[in-house]
Amino acid sequence: MRVGLDGRALTSATRSGVENYVVSLLRALAELDERPDITAYLDREIADPDLEGALRAGRIDTAILRAPRGWLQVALPWRLWRDRVSLVHLPSTIVPFLMPCPAVVTVHDLAFRHYPQTYSSDDLQMQARALLGAASKTAHVIAVSETTARDLVTFVGVPTDRISVIPLGVSSVFSPDGPPLTSDAFPLAEQLSEGYILHTGGLHPRKNLERLLDAYAGLSAEMSLPPLAIVGDSQSRWGRRVAQRAQSLDLAGNVVFTGPLSESVLASLYRSARLVVYPSLYEGFGLPILEGMASGVPVLTSDRSSMPEVAGNAAILVDPESGEQIAQGLKAGLTDERLREELVPRGLARSRYYTWELTARETLAVYERVVER
Repeated sequence: MRVGLDGRALTSATRSGVENYVVSLLRALAELDERPDITAYLDREIADPDLEGALRAGRIDTAILRAPRGWLQVALPWRLWRDRVSLVHLPSTIVPFLMPCPAVVTVHDLAFRHYPQTYSSDDLQMQARALLGAASKTAHVIAVSETTARDLVTFVGVPTDRISVIPLGVSSVFSPDGPPLTSDAFPLAEQLSEGYILHTGGLHPRKNLERLLDAYAGLSAEMSLPPLAIVGDSQSRWGRRVAQRAQSLDLAGNVVFTGPLSESVLASLYRSARLVVYPSLYEGFGLPILEGMASGVPVLTSDRSSMPEVAGNAAILVDPESGEQIAQGLKAGLTDERLREELVPRGLARSRYYTWELTARETLAVYERVVER
């Protein structure tokens, strides 16, 4: 079996959800003894020498396709045909019109269906077309959670026998053991030396940061709170909106935007936090929940979409549309020592179920089933 994979995410200088998924999945596939021949197709060189070395050591081939236009629609299908690939894995929902082999697509979420008001009309149309194409042209769909699988059935009509739910894994770098956050890790890191509440996972409006700030401001009138560290850029499109809300609530001195961080600095930021907060309105998975748990930190998250599915009984669950519940969850997570002592071991145990090795093995099983058909 020869497997091709759209590996353009490997070349990205910054990594968000899809980029982390591709990097982590390929690293894990490279470590499997029984893996097939895999080629990751790129549009340029991989800038990270450690990643390139890991793929080479695991005998994952890479091929750079030079195509200033039509990379996905022309260059990739032609190369798949030339290389006689048995199957191609597309880690996002955009699928070429013509496919010379069966395709497996990973769908991470259907956020645009739940919160269309946060997307432009052009983006909504593009995502809707891409999703319908992925549903109609692919041999199999990987959903990262039961929530995403249900959305695929409800909104797109994908048959359940063409969907496999394969959760994401949590990197081993997220652990209670390791160096703590240092005061020079990033600008303003010294403001976090006495402890802090941590939010990671993006600044999009559905992340619910403005309501989190409202709850934080209300609770700060009742008790002294540690600063709120937000991983993200305050000068980005959505970051400016969050920063303006913090300013309007007179919280500017209590909120620290870290900017983009390397994985090692992010791991230190997690393990030194007092509480990880993730009161998102909707998530296809919610990896920061597991990263916080794996770091030995209590976690507060939402009681809807995939988040209770991921968190189980190892997190504080709140209604993300209730500022009062978020505030009470913050208070409990910071001051209820008995609750904190219960959540940390539960979170550590739960996070151990989510490994990239398991993700890779279950993904490989999908490849084999599709090719056998």
